[in-house]
Amino acid sequence: MLQQDKHFHMSDDYEFNSSSQKSIGRFVIQCAVEMAKSEFGDTQKIKALDIACGPGNLTIEFLRALEDSFPGAKIELAGLDYSEMNVKRLVENSSGKVKGILGSFYKLPSEANGQNIIISNEGLHWQPPFKTSKIHYYYLDPGEKEKYESWALQNHKNALRNIYEAMQKEGIAVLQYGHTQQIKKIWDTIYKIFNENPFKEYMDKVNFPVYHPTIENVCTSLKEVGFADENINIKHYTEDLVEDTPLSITNFLRGFTQPGISQFLNPNMLEDFYKNFEDKLNGMEINEFRKNQMHRTLIKLKKR
Repeated sequence: MLQQDKHFHMSDDYEFNSSSQKSIGRFVIQCAVEMAKSEFGDTQKIKALDIACGPGNLTIEFLRALEDSFPGAKIELAGLDYSEMNVKRLVENSSGKVKGILGSFYKLPSEANGQNIIISNEGLHWQPPFKTSKIHYYYLDPGEKEKYESWALQNHKNALRNIYEAMQKEGIAVLQYGHTQQIKKIWDTIYKIFNENPFKEYMDKVNFPVYHPTIENVCTSLKEVGFADENINIKHYTEDLVEDTPLSITNFLRGFTQPGISQFLNPNMLEDFYKNFEDKLNGMEINEFRKNQMHRTLIKLKKR
């Protein structure tokens, strides 16, 4: 893995501090299983893929749900992730029942093709590494922001096209990722800290290549890559953060930012950053801060 790829790598303890991610992930699994039962009936074989599976805790839950719902079927489930460490964890934790595929959803390996079911949770908003002048594209000057969003939207379309092409005819997919303004209050707090000393000098070094498309862009992209309008079902809504204390929110943040930030801040400064973040939360009304932070985009697809 290239060093800059770690900007969007999750820390080792993310799965223990990501209740907001797990709650929606379990709903994705539920939706996928319900769709499969409706579409496939008493099928004898299911080939399924979890894209951006991370260490695979939810992938394994998906396997159990499929086994319970299709007791007589042969189930071939794989998890795809760009992190070799995550892929190894998935295979080990599933005792080899789930196949691990090392790769990116921007360039799916051929072994990811031919799926009856594809799921993905909280992954498709991550972008390839991209150098920006500020930590997050929300805060870029208009010209730079427009350039980034144009590049990221094309990547988003490419990922959806890869998913479409990896699905068998009559296949289904359930995808979930953030749309516009996802965890904006968290990013605003991070940005505020990086405008203060001693972190200010790192503003143009630490950047997180994410993209939260508008719902209109999601709909247009799905149609452009091949999904028919009648086979697209999108539900978008907001939820509060499940994490409900300054410490738990800070640990949630640490889980998806520490590998990137730690490339530039020494260990003491890194801890000061997270303490600063937690201190700022302690000065806020925490339930108001949590309110409507998660901008969910739940997409159910069929390929006909």
